[in-house]
Amino acid sequence: MQNKLKYIKILLTFFVLLTILQPMQAQVSVSVYLNRKSVYVQQPFRVTITVYTKTWFTQPLEFNKLQIPNAFIIPFDKTQPGMFTIGGKQYPGIQFYYIVFPYEVGNFTVPPIEITAQSPPEGSSESRKVVLHTTPQSFEVKDVPDDLKKKGTWFVAKNVNLQDSWEPSSANYKVGDVVKRTITINAGGTLPQFIPELSGQEKLSWASSYPRDPELTDTHAGGDANGRSVQTITYLIEKDGDFTVPAISLPYWNPYSAKMLTVSTKPVKIHVDKNNNLGILTTLKDSLAATQPTQSAGTSGKKPLLILGMHWYVFAGWALAAVILLYFAFRLGKRAYRQIRTKWNNYRISEKHLFRKFLRSGNEPQQFIPALYDWWDSLSGKPSASVGSSLEIAGKTNDSNTIKNYFDKTVKGEKNGGSGEIRKLLTDYRSQYNEELSNDDDNYPII
Repeated sequence: MQNKLKYIKILLTFFVLLTILQPMQAQVSVSVYLNRKSVYVQQPFRVTITVYTKTWFTQPLEFNKLQIPNAFIIPFDKTQPGMFTIGGKQYPGIQFYYIVFPYEVGNFTVPPIEITAQSPPEGSSESRKVVLHTTPQSFEVKDVPDDLKKKGTWFVAKNVNLQDSWEPSSANYKVGDVVKRTITINAGGTLPQFIPELSGQEKLSWASSYPRDPELTDTHAGGDANGRSVQTITYLIEKDGDFTVPAISLPYWNPYSAKMLTVSTKPVKIHVDKNNNLGILTTLKDSLAATQPTQSAGTSGKKPLLILGMHWYVFAGWALAAVILLYFAFRLGKRAYRQIRTKWNNYRISEKHLFRKFLRSGNEPQQFIPALYDWWDSLSGKPSASVGSSLEIAGKTNDSNTIKNYFDKTVKGEKNGGSGEIRKLLTDYRSQYNEELSNDDDNYPII
């Protein structure tokens, strides 16, 4: 069993060294850079990954997709070659990046991704495949100010443009007219999914409103994120008179200036004439109501299942790895416990331990005598089972008489103070005994 464990350790060490040395042999490395490690909710940051070599790449890079919990990711994974300076020296490399839009507050991690590169080592033209893993990078997502959240409708962007158009554009209408209003929102530094709907802000007493789902367009270009939302509202005019359509305001948080800004449409004044044919209103209402969506686009998506901030499959992988490690740790711990327990039990019955126990025993006969004979019985090769007789055989007559006198007084019930003297003479006897054994070719020392 010990040999099998030894072989397993050797194999594990071999694989670890192979993983470390393979990139060193091909001289390929990878770095990860976050342009920001602390952002607000919805504020984007860039994850740049660069793969370096001391020679050249013989094949395009292969790498996994980046996945981060509670975040949208725009991949700019078309790799760009270039020369990069490291420690004052220039190396050829390949670079690609992602723009990450977190939508939850908290502390998160950009997980490692696997990258496969092919490059020859210095002094060789033979290409080698190298598997690299990026290092995890932590980042913080902060909440926006409370003043902005109180406004209800808001989002994070670096600039916003609002356009308002009416069709027909005439300021003079009559009861029963159907008017189409289009609000176009162009926002920089954000995704179109984050642009809020504005259709429910105004409640008109003189017309019914029929909003449509926003048309979202991702307009990112040049490595920056931009989005457009086109929101259409159809009004059915039901009352005559002079009215003012109030301005629509859209607050947003600019994370770069750390300011709350607002863009607004202009108020629109209209005049509505009477219409004697009011029966058409009912028909128009039914037709417009039939065109309404059953569910808002903003609530149709489902969030991914997350456990402790990780996708369920990532959590399952870590949990499986933890179970395997605990299993092997339990097996190794159990084996180590058995070995320690066996060694301890052997030590407890060893001559060395029993002699130390004898030296520490009390002076009362009921403690001293059992400890003496526990040790004496563990002494191998002794000439006699009697302590006194063995000392006499060894030529220690005085010591033998001292022990015999001690036992005679003990049997008679007399008080006896010779235990200390006996400990000293037996210590000398044990030293001499061990020395004789060590000089005997057919025996081995006791300690």
